[in-house]
Amino acid sequence: MYPNQYFGLFPPFPRNNRVFVGMSFDEQFHGRWENVLVPAINRVDVNGDLLEPHRVNTRRISDSILTEILDGISNDQLVIADVTAIDWNDDKPIRNGNVMYEVGIAHAIQLPEEVLLFRSNSDQLLFDISNVRVNSYDPESDCEGARAVVEHAIGDALNERDLQRQNAIKMAAKSLDNPSWTVLIQARIGSGSIQHFPFGNLRNALGNAPKNAAIGRLLGMGALETNFSRHSLNSIRDVKDDGEILSYKLTEFGNALIEYMLGEALDVNVTELLKKLADA
Repeated sequence: MYPNQYFGLFPPFPRNNRVFVGMSFDEQFHGRWENVLVPAINRVDVNGDLLEPHRVNTRRISDSILTEILDGISNDQLVIADVTAIDWNDDKPIRNGNVMYEVGIAHAIQLPEEVLLFRSNSDQLLFDISNVRVNSYDPESDCEGARAVVEHAIGDALNERDLQRQNAIKMAAKSLDNPSWTVLIQARIGSGSIQHFPFGNLRNALGNAPKNAAIGRLLGMGALETNFSRHSLNSIRDVKDDGEILSYKLTEFGNALIEYMLGEALDVNVTELLKKLADA
């Protein structure tokens, strides 16, 4: 599966609590992985949970390797890549091809702030990344200092990413119409999920059509995701066209939109308002 196909199927929301690490599996890099990157990543707290390092062993021969790499790059919180030269050829540094491929994919689908590059030498960089910030660290001689560099870079990246995300949420919120907001609020009241609105009669069909169309738009933008209910074969045969098989649940992005609209745009207490709406 090629990257463009994969990312068309799996949008980057929601993110898991891992950091994807692209680096050579050569023995010379083992110490920096064990003594610097792993403990530095494990120190960072995101919403009450510590981050976990995620490294894909590209030395294994399997058709699923690329899919695992794409999944990590698209769904992990951040991407860290060690682009230190692994060897020399005619006074020119040689860098790991797999790592550079992963950097290219990450730059294509992640925010610039979410891709962190590190190296432990000052060799000339490839033209493609010569204008990208590359953090310098010394994982062999100064492990604690290197851990601090990595931890600080991760913290800065998360803060910058959060600012970018808030801007994206604000822009998306301003593009939603009334039926879309109605669906989001009703989903929040309904324990985070909602079903298609019924078409049982002409009145319902006309009244609910805008809200059902809004569900499609919210699915497309990643504010909702499909939730499959459990049905036996016999019950599926008896299902009517009223949305009994499928429901739609709020994503992290959908909840963020509601928080923005109720908390910032309308300046109300989100918890109290949602409770009043649920009790109404």
